[in-house]
Amino acid sequence: MFVIGATQKVLKELQVQARSDVELSKGLNAWHMNIFKIGRYQCLILVNDLTLYSLVIPGVKKKELSNIGELLTRHFAENLRSEGLDAVSIEKFIEQGNEIVFTKTHNRSVVGAMVEMVKMMQHIYPTGKDIMAKNPIDLNKFNNGVIYSPIKYARPIDLFRENIQKEVYKQ
Repeated sequence: MFVIGATQKVLKELQVQARSDVELSKGLNAWHMNIFKIGRYQCLILVNDLTLYSLVIPGVKKKELSNIGELLTRHFAENLRSEGLDAVSIEKFIEQGNEIVFTKTHNRSVVGAMVEMVKMMQHIYPTGKDIMAKNPIDLNKFNNGVIYSPIKYARPIDLFRENIQKEVYKQ
């Protein structure tokens, strides 16, 4: 089960209520989500609480948000495959995301990192046409290759890869 700390904007857009009865996990199942705009295009960003691994989906339409689970599953599978993760790890990780629970944001450090990622993308891609012309996989590879101080100056993809291997193979 993915526990997603969603901003008020996301909760309103998805038309869901944040649950408060959910125990917050500290592993790869805890995420934060926000919606932002670049130009006239709406983008979705999902950031892992533990590793700051992010998934950005540019050009999200309202009807795609109605089936958020399928949207995330598809994009996670594509991005993790492109990062060279093995099929077993990807499959087991995606299985956990079959159930999604939305809560309010619960980690200021992660929200701050997410805001910085959005600002960086808005600077690199000042118009919506730039980000829509960019391959989303390349965009995510760039974001996950940046070194962040909240994770002790590591790259999110390196931490994510390390933790997914531990989780899948129970090392």
